[in-house]
Amino acid sequence: MAVFRPWLGGQLLASGNGDQGFAAFAIAGLSSTVFIGIAALRSAGQAATGSERELVAAH
Repeated sequence: MAVFRPWLGGQLLASGNGDQGFAAFAIAGLSSTVFIGIAALRSAGQAATGSERELVAAH
């Protein structure tokens, strides 16, 4: 994202759509938040599955 944002801002300004910059960056930030949340939920689920396996193996 650190490389993409300045490029996107430049493209929006060059095309005369500089006023749409906030919406473009808000969408990019929101989509990043969603994907990070999904990744966190998946890794938490895998960690829970791993600890359950350890409990079953211990008994």
